[in-house]
Formats: sequence, structure tokens, C-alpha cells
Amino acid sequence: MMNKINLDNQLLFIHAFEHAGIGMALISLDGKIVKANQSLCDSLGYEENELLQLTIMDILPPEDAEIDEHIVQVLFEGKRNSYQMERRYIHKNQQYIWALMSVSLVRDEDGSPLFYISQIQNISDRKLAEEKLRESEGRYHSLVEESPDGVIILKDEKCIFINATGIEMLGLLHKENIIGRPIYDFIFYQDHECFKQRNLHIHSVGPFEKKFIRMDGKIIPIELKTIPTIFENTPAVYMIMRDVSEREKTKELMINSEKLTIAGQLAAGIAHEVRNPLTAIKGFFQMMESDFKQNKIYFDVINSEINRIETILNELLWLAKPQESKLAQKNIEVVLNHVLTLLETQTNLNNIQIIKSIEQNLPIINCDENKLKQVFINFLKNAIEAMPKGGAIHIDIRQQHPAWIMIQITDEGSGIPEHLLTRVGEPFFTTKEKGTGLGLMICKNIIAEHEGEIMIESSSKGTHVKILLPYSI
Repeated sequence: MMNKINLDNQLLFIHAFEHAGIGMALISLDGKIVKANQSLCDSLGYEENELLQLTIMDILPPEDAEIDEHIVQVLFEGKRNSYQMERRYIHKNQQYIWALMSVSLVRDEDGSPLFYISQIQNISDRKLAEEKLRESEGRYHSLVEESPDGVIILKDEKCIFINATGIEMLGLLHKENIIGRPIYDFIFYQDHECFKQRNLHIHSVGPFEKKFIRMDGKIIPIELKTIPTIFENTPAVYMIMRDVSEREKTKELMINSEKLTIAGQLAAGIAHEVRNPLTAIKGFFQMMESDFKQNKIYFDVINSEINRIETILNELLWLAKPQESKLAQKNIEVVLNHVLTLLETQTNLNNIQIIKSIEQNLPIINCDENKLKQVFINFLKNAIEAMPKGGAIHIDIRQQHPAWIMIQITDEGSGIPEHLLTRVGEPFFTTKEKGTGLGLMICKNIIAEHEGEIMIESSSKGTHVKILLPYSI
């Protein structure tokens, strides 16, 4: 059938065929390679005489057989004049190359098929570059998604990308909660103007801190660094976010620690300087009291104030030289009942009713009884003082799994203002007119020594103290 092709009379075609910059081949209807130009030989690594000994199937992957059957069917049925696709070819060294193939079926004047002419442009370099780009993008995407820092990409101050860490950091349910929204929806309103003044598109900025608002309404401190970038061929801002809440807490702990150090130093000096003259005053006062029976009420007031000074001094000394706990196996109910006995007179005078709810057969705990009594006395006195017109104190003790005993003390006072609640327990901070602020701090230290926890909640209906103490299983 190939003898119908008079190549000698088509010099122009032959010249274009031979010198084409892309591979070209004439292929018989049975798949034999009849003619191949030099570009094709170079791409496949064959000499022309070697290539002419092969069929088209010899240089195509066997798994592509169905593709070739489809191409032949489409061209033979005249559904298409040519067929173009990217596909692999087998090099002489048995490695694959990628090429852009375009094949046409040449017919005679009667429309009968004569042969195929195929153009094969080697695109292996482009494919390799694309593959490397995909791998690079994949690694970049993986690094961004798995980064321990939150990442947001901004375009025109709107969020167009956020990674998994950023979603978790801002308390989002999914990306749709932020994509397309202005970043100012998540920045604390007082920080808007300062954020807008930074020219983020021109140069890298940061790190700097801003307050962000989580989806649950919680305000968290975020350290930001921004980098100008290109995203989807347009200028954008790559913003790295780091939650520094724990760092801020650490700073606060360091500040409190410094306060405690100063308090300890002051406590030792003040206590020793005041205790000696106070002992003398108290001794002479007792002698005077026995001589002057009249105006006893004055002596009672003075004696009460001296006792108060002694109490403060004891607190200061305890703070300055905290002693090692003397642990022993104790029943928490028995310890609490001793305290209630001590405070019975004070509760009666203040019209306070104690309502107890104590679970039976509570486990024994390992504790320092005297220090726990100090904790209970402190919280119960606070509850009594919070109700000057009387009321009820509810005490609830029960086992809380897996290995805790929970003690709850609830009063019916006016509560602690919300803006002050976070400061309760700081050295020298108190809501009482004559308070020292040391009692609750000491209580927290005692419970921490027992590897327990204290939680305080307050509202206009009263204050709720929850103490958790571990017990041995």
C-alpha cells in the first residue's frame, strides 16, 4: 500500500519532514515505522535504520494499548481528523520520555486510509520541571500545614489561606469560618489602627504582638511576623502567628515569684523587728489589765488588735520560712469538724448556718493536718466575713474519680467583682478593707504542696471555692 506514496515528487514535504525541529514519523496502517526524521531518532536514542525495524508498539508502554486502540478507532471512523495528547515513549535505554504527540490519518482521493503521520515533540524537560515544581509545592504545602505556628495568607487584608495550626489557634471549626473574611474580624478592636499603620506589603515586619479574638470570644495574645509574598500571581502577605499565652503566663509567674521573694525578705525583717517590742507591750498590757478593772471594753479592743498583729506576723514568718510538711494519714471529715468546732462561736455571733453534705466512707488522705486546718479556717472566715447580715455556708465533700477528694465551700455573699477575680491570690492584693492578701496565697501554696488544686468562682450570688486533694488508690 505504501507504493502509492511517491516521495520523490514531494521534495518540499521531504525537506520539511527531514529538517523539522520536532520528531516526525510515517507509520503504516499495521503500525510499522516507515520513515523517521533525525529529531525523532535523537529523542528516542536510535539510529534511523534501527528505528525502521520497529513498530509503533515497540516504543510505546504496553499498558497504553487501550489508548492506541481508541486513537485508531476515532481516526478510522472519521470522528476526528487528528488526535493530540501528552504521552510516554520508550527510549532505547528503556527509560521513559514524555512527548506531545499529534497524529493524523492520511487518506487517498477516495477516502481510503493510506498511512499515519505523527509529530512527536519531546517535552521531558518540561515534565521534569513540572514534577519538581509539584514536589516543591507539595513539600512547601506540607511544611505550612504541619507547622507548629499558625499561618494565614492575606490578600487585600482578607484571609485567603489558613493552615491547621491557625484553625486550632483561633478556635475555628473549619477553614470556611475565616476564608474571605477581613483579618480585622479576628484582631481585637483596640489593635486595629496600630495594625493598619504597618505597611505589610512592602517589607517584612515583626515579630510584634497583637490580641486576637477566638471564635469562642476568648482574647489571646499572638506574636506576629509578616512577609510580603506572591500568591496565585498577585501580591499577598504571609503572616506567621504564634500563641504566646503560655509565655505571658510564665512572665506573670516570674513577676509573682519576684513579689514572693521580696515578701519573704520583708517578712523576716518586719516580723523580727515588730515581735520583740510587741511581746513587751503585750506583757505590760496584761499587767495593767489586772490593775484596772474598769473600762474593760477598752482593754478588749486593744487585746483584739494585738492578737491581729500577731496573726499577721505569723503569716509573714510562715511566708519567709515555710516549713516542710509533716504528712500523716488523716480523715478529711475529722479535720474539717475540728475547724468547725473552732469557728462555732464566730458563726453563731454572725448568724451563720453551716450546711454540710459529706459522702460516707471517704478515702484516707496523706496530709499535713495543721496546714489543711489553716486552709479551711481561711476560706471559712472569708465566707463568714462575706455575709455580715448572716446566711448559710454550704460545705460539700465527696470522692471525685479517678483519685481525688473534692471539698467545696460556698457562701451567699455579694461575691468578688469579675475584673478582680483573676488577681485573687496575688501577694498583698485583697478585696477586704483590712486584709493583707497573704492568706489566700498561703492557702494556694499549702494545697500545691499536697499536689492538689484550688479553683475559685464568684458571682453576685456568692463565692464558690473548690479544693481538690489526691488520695492514694
